[in-house]
Amino acid sequence: MAKFFHFFKLIPRPFLLSILSGVFIGTSYIPFSGWFLLICFAPIWMATLQLNDEKASLKKIFFIGWIAQFILTLIGFNWIYYVASEFGQLPWIVCVLSLFLFAAFMHLYIPFSLVIAVWLVRKLKIISELTLLIILALTLALLERIWPSIFEWNLAYTLLWIKLPLYQWADTVGFWGLSTFLYLIQALICWAGLGWAQQKQKTIAILAAVLVFLFLFNGLGILKQRAWAQTDQTVQFGVIQGNVGNLDKLLAEKQQSFHEHILGIYMGLTDALLASHPETEIVIWPETAMPFALDPAFHPQPAPQKLLQQVKSWKRPLITGAYSVDPMRHDHLGYQLTSNSVFFISPDLKLIGDAYSKSELLVFGEYMPLGEQFPFLYKLFPFVGVYKQGDGPTVSSIQLSGKNLRLGAEICYESLKPSFSRALADKGSQLIFNVTNDAWFGWWAEPYQHGTMTLGRAIEIRRPMVRATNSGISSVILADGTQLESSGIDQTWSHTYEVRYLENPPLTFYSRYGHYDWIFWLALLLGLLAYHYRKGLHVHN
Repeated sequence: MAKFFHFFKLIPRPFLLSILSGVFIGTSYIPFSGWFLLICFAPIWMATLQLNDEKASLKKIFFIGWIAQFILTLIGFNWIYYVASEFGQLPWIVCVLSLFLFAAFMHLYIPFSLVIAVWLVRKLKIISELTLLIILALTLALLERIWPSIFEWNLAYTLLWIKLPLYQWADTVGFWGLSTFLYLIQALICWAGLGWAQQKQKTIAILAAVLVFLFLFNGLGILKQRAWAQTDQTVQFGVIQGNVGNLDKLLAEKQQSFHEHILGIYMGLTDALLASHPETEIVIWPETAMPFALDPAFHPQPAPQKLLQQVKSWKRPLITGAYSVDPMRHDHLGYQLTSNSVFFISPDLKLIGDAYSKSELLVFGEYMPLGEQFPFLYKLFPFVGVYKQGDGPTVSSIQLSGKNLRLGAEICYESLKPSFSRALADKGSQLIFNVTNDAWFGWWAEPYQHGTMTLGRAIEIRRPMVRATNSGISSVILADGTQLESSGIDQTWSHTYEVRYLENPPLTFYSRYGHYDWIFWLALLLGLLAYHYRKGLHVHN
């Protein structure tokens, strides 16, 4: 043990702080409990302050930021290994290299934010530690919004994960805005910590102000929740989780005999649910629950025909994921044009309106970047799917007894894009639903990350979210943030929810204007820089 601690003593302080920050950030995100949520960036910022005082090169500052982002990515996103193994069927050494390559580049906006902030401070000859920390926080907040990534994650989702009422403010500023507030709070805490030895009273005052802010806005968050708990409509939603294994799904896509096997799983679960919960008004199955085409041209085939007859016997509409195939049109590889879609089936053996086709396709899963220009890429990576892109956010109407339900559809990662849900709210949806299949991502972190971020959309636009998954986590969250029963992972499961909603829900401030908060933060950053620039000119003169 003594040798272990001696080894760490040999590591220069900035690099040690970088490692510490990487661990703190990685364990402040879902599925961890967020213990370091208010200080996780403080170590790397302290290291940056030290290197700036030492006139270290920007290259060295970038490197300490790179270390932190590499470590946090390994901690929070190590499910990339599982995806490469399960989806790509790659050798384990290639999966490890894929994870390391992903971790090397995924969050480069973190070291870039350090470099940009220090460059600005040096250019304007700013000596204030507080100013540098605020610039670090704002630069990070702005860069993370534009950095290309698999999904738009940020630390604020942890507030929803740990159920801290501060998340209720997402209807005003979104989770991006809450993330920016967390960075600024961390900047103040970091500044207070740096001044502890010299000015204890100042430190205590700053920490007290932070605590008052958190107490006040958490209290107001509780009031927000109570206000949005007022509803005037209900609907009984039956959610089915089939837990069909990846191998079964692959076989079903290739062999007709597996179609009825998987159909039987879902029909059996639905029969049991309706027998025990006859109050169920509508049933929902997850993404590609039916591994075959459900377009009208395919209805005479055995599996679709059996499904239609079963829906008729249930006397309830069904929402299900399936494929939409146009046999008359072909893609650039010569395959029939196929979409990952959601179908709305009524008990009278008809489709309710048009199917919704997924619009936000998953890179390397449902399309290959530059694949249309260079088709040989699909030969190099045969596991990559080729899907037609849908037309964007769509609201569908389903007529139930005494009410017309306006539903906004989201397939898989579409729920992680705030602008997509805002568009559904703007088009008049009363509820939104998400169907997904997370079986490709394992059991540890990704299902919790994806699930929590999906439920976060309900707070931003204040519409209930119904989530049906193949292998977990299926759940419902109401517009006031109340999360109802959730399924386990890797289990067959069903549940009927009483979903309360507003017949004519208003648009939230975030839906209308809050997503433009980046303009305010950019103006604040530019104003701060302009102030110090003019101050420098005055001193020089």
